[in-house]
Amino acid sequence: MRKRSIWLAAIGAVIVLIVAGALVYTSRFASTGGQTHTASGPIATTTGVATTGAAATTTSSTSPQTFQIVPAQTTASYSVYENLIFQNKPNNDAIGTTHSVQGNFQIQTGAAPLVTAMSVKVDLSTLQTDSQMRDNYVRKRALETDTYPDATFVSVSTQGLPASYNDGQSVHFQLTGNLTMHGKTNKEVFDVQGKVAGKTVTGTATSTIYMMDFGIQPPNLANIAISQNKVLVTINFTAKEA
Repeated sequence: MRKRSIWLAAIGAVIVLIVAGALVYTSRFASTGGQTHTASGPIATTTGVATTGAAATTTSSTSPQTFQIVPAQTTASYSVYENLIFQNKPNNDAIGTTHSVQGNFQIQTGAAPLVTAMSVKVDLSTLQTDSQMRDNYVRKRALETDTYPDATFVSVSTQGLPASYNDGQSVHFQLTGNLTMHGKTNKEVFDVQGKVAGKTVTGTATSTIYMMDFGIQPPNLANIAISQNKVLVTINFTAKEA
């Protein structure tokens, strides 16, 4: 009877170890390439005005001015975590950049600041990382830039603009709009920091997006080069008054 109890205890311990191992593996997979995310579809176009404070109601003495992005002074980039097993780089960030950014937007300063009518286009076929092999794979197999060469963003609304704005003042706000890429359009929110100084606007806009929301399969090259689903998108921009 004593031997039977020992065997039962041993079997129970093995079962516990197997379950624990499965939980650890599941947790590790979820923290690397296995993220899931529910996409938000496109949102209806509005005027793009601020929805907080006096900016939503007060009339400003300054009319909106149009600013045009300067490509040579603007960089769009992506950053994605990848596991390069064949290079023994389990924690590598692939970063792709391009200056092929076009667009314009309107800004109103003074007593009722606005950021509106933003339309930006990025030529995805020009993105470059530190590896030509990666770039070719991303263009042909992931982004399919021969069919879908561009990513576009059209603003819909802003949140968090101040009640008033003075020239040279740095601001932080959220810009919501429709991002179209790989033939799909989803609602995305960019976190923006920037300022207006005379006839020049400078700033940075960032957003976290998910490839599969846009029908893009995260790159997986024979299980030896694996990318996450999650991507950090950044635009460091300069724009001049048109």
